[in-house]
Amino acid sequence: MSGIADPLEGRSFTHIENVIYLPSTPSTNEVAKAIVEKMLAESEDVRPTIIVAGEQTAGRGRLGRSWTSVPGALAVSVIVPWPEGPERVRLPVRVGIALARGLSRAFAIDVRLKWPNDLLVNRRKLGGILIEARANAEGEGWAVVGVGLNVRGTRKDLDAGGLREATSLEDAGVAAGKLAGVVPLSALLDILDVPLGEAGNEPLPQAFASVSTHAPGDALAVLDAGRSVSGVFRGVNGDGALRLATGRGEETIVSGDVVLF
Repeated sequence: MSGIADPLEGRSFTHIENVIYLPSTPSTNEVAKAIVEKMLAESEDVRPTIIVAGEQTAGRGRLGRSWTSVPGALAVSVIVPWPEGPERVRLPVRVGIALARGLSRAFAIDVRLKWPNDLLVNRRKLGGILIEARANAEGEGWAVVGVGLNVRGTRKDLDAGGLREATSLEDAGVAAGKLAGVVPLSALLDILDVPLGEAGNEPLPQAFASVSTHAPGDALAVLDAGRSVSGVFRGVNGDGALRLATGRGEETIVSGDVVLF
């Protein structure tokens, strides 16, 4: 480990082999990607690694958007094996499901998933997930799983900061003891200290339905590669792609952004 006043001092992990703590960095995902590129260039084995930032100054969300962190937010990136075959496209939704369930248990709140992987409480954004992947010439791959999680911030604080669609663990009513010191970070790391890159056995349609903020029949609007698609939510398919019933029949959307729900 490296860094000043490392909050992970003495922490042990089951699956994560390397831990890097940075007091401040523009983006934990960029640090993780640089590690992967260096290891690939030197033909070194990439080991499960976690990067934790005390402060992230230029975080990114999906589709190239910036991620505006509230003061005290957590920023973590994990390097994991990128599974081969169909599980590669399923990884983002599987990670979202694992985080929604894990955060719900850890903090006694109802965290829901907006497709494909925004974490919501009471339809406000608690956190986001950004997954970027890289494969070598032999097809062996690694994924960087970035997680941003809002910890502190009352409703008044968030509104004053122009974050009316955001929430935090504090705003969601999490007990003060669970927000003290490194407790939130430890809880998040416990959730991530699993073999994220391994295929899951639970069928994605049922797993997603258990944490989805969307209910069957909800009207959704999705931005997909510059086009807008509106329809009725029909769940996800076996690969985690969104199923929308439209006037032209059912459409399957592999990657997009739900902008109206």
